[in-house]
Amino acid sequence: MPCWTDARAAAALIAALALAGPAWSQAPAPPGGAPLSSNDWLSGRAPQPSRSMPAPSWRPGQPVPPDAQRRRPRPAPGLGPVAKTGAVAPVGVTRLSDGNPDAKGTLSAAAAGLPADLWGNASAGDAARALAGYDPQLPATRQAFLRLLTAQVAPPTGSAAGDEGSLFLARIDRLIALGQLPAARALAQAAGAGNAPIVGRRFDIALITGEEGALCETIGRKPGLAPGFGARIFCLAQAGDWAAAALTLHGARADGLIPPTTVALLEAFLDDGAVDAPAEGEGAIPATETVTPLDFRLHEAIGEPLSTTDLPLAFAHADLRANGGWKARIEAAERLSRAGALDPATLAQAYSEQAPAASGGVWDRAAAWQDLDRALTAQDAAAAGQALERADRLFADGRLTPTLAAMVAARLPATGMTDEARSIAARLRLIAGLPVTDADASPLDRWLSALAHAPGTAAPLPPPPAEAPAAAADFAAALSPPASGGPAEGAEPPSSRGLALIAALADVDAGASGDQRRAAAGLSHLVRLGQATLARQAAVELLVLDPARPRP
Repeated sequence: MPCWTDARAAAALIAALALAGPAWSQAPAPPGGAPLSSNDWLSGRAPQPSRSMPAPSWRPGQPVPPDAQRRRPRPAPGLGPVAKTGAVAPVGVTRLSDGNPDAKGTLSAAAAGLPADLWGNASAGDAARALAGYDPQLPATRQAFLRLLTAQVAPPTGSAAGDEGSLFLARIDRLIALGQLPAARALAQAAGAGNAPIVGRRFDIALITGEEGALCETIGRKPGLAPGFGARIFCLAQAGDWAAAALTLHGARADGLIPPTTVALLEAFLDDGAVDAPAEGEGAIPATETVTPLDFRLHEAIGEPLSTTDLPLAFAHADLRANGGWKARIEAAERLSRAGALDPATLAQAYSEQAPAASGGVWDRAAAWQDLDRALTAQDAAAAGQALERADRLFADGRLTPTLAAMVAARLPATGMTDEARSIAARLRLIAGLPVTDADASPLDRWLSALAHAPGTAAPLPPPPAEAPAAAADFAAALSPPASGGPAEGAEPPSSRGLALIAALADVDAGASGDQRRAAAGLSHLVRLGQATLARQAAVELLVLDPARPRP
């Protein structure tokens, strides 16, 4: 890495060459020959007149000879009139765009189970505030919210002039805040690369995941897309142009265009001797309350990596890279899994990397997963039942029961396990959205399975069994279709189904905190909005994950 002194020397050299002025205008030497003389006629290399054709006798002002008139090229059709003067024409600007980004998405409205006019006559600001204020709590509501954020629907019609694209940015920001970096990256790419704010979000994601190379190349070709001087300087250094990076930093620092902490980090990045060695227990770069992805990446580059534990959820993706430790990878994968922001297969892979060398916490869960996976692969039902009982307790302690359900529910055997293991298996299948077909399942599990998978027009379910949680009857009543027919019959649609859907999801999530009355109202609202399947699964999750439900 070149040092800061080299950058200053390069800057002085550039300045000296700029002052030299005319020396820069000399033509380069031709390949393989001496430099050209300032006058080819004096050097004897002037082109000689051709002797094969006579010199023309025509002079300016005389009529054009007939042979030349015949050879004169004719204008191509459709080119229009030829300019009669050398005056500069007025400059016109045409925006090259793929349309309003608010209409972009990675999932069609039909595939997301949403109406194409989801936002109706809401404003972009109202929709953005609703998205920012909602924090899903259940697996079902998380998946519904993810579909809402990534769906390709019409922009809200109540937006003010100049709001175009603001809802799209709000959707990306919410995905990033929820730790859904792959979904955020895909959504940003759906809008193209010609918008600086969108490129800025993509750059933040790439910095966290260590994949900034391609975007730095884009910023190098089009500096106007850089989300700030800090990003521009970082990418110049990544491209090996350290002198340009140092000069840009010097100017940006003098004009106050970069925060002081980022300036210090960039100085240390460009010159590892710019920061004095810190005293023991004392950091060379002072920590700030708000760490940007660029700051995070620079801390890592100068050998002072930050722990992601106290940083926003999105930063946990940095610990999933192979250059980190195994324990850090497991902890990051578990943290993201609790928020429903990680493919369960990624956590399973992290657990399976090697044999745990310690016990407690993540090590116990890794060992339990390895034992369970080994038994299921061998189709040993008895061993799988024993491993499942242990894994269920450990994953529940880590608040990872929904993740365990997603990892193994479809693989669990129907026979050959103990009663306790069969009860756990039934509960995990319900959480994973799978039907319970075991004839030996408890009456409550069979009733919950019927509740989750009943068609929308079915007759009301029989009363829940006596062992059901107290809220079961209220939830069943809320999910029952109206006697007059379909769930939306006779009901006037809301002006913005999107806003109404977010409000209903928030009401349902209140059940996870014990507010069952509000949860029942939210379930009923979801049914009226045409989301009966979502409502039934959310109700089952509330009842199965209820801490008051008796454990096997």
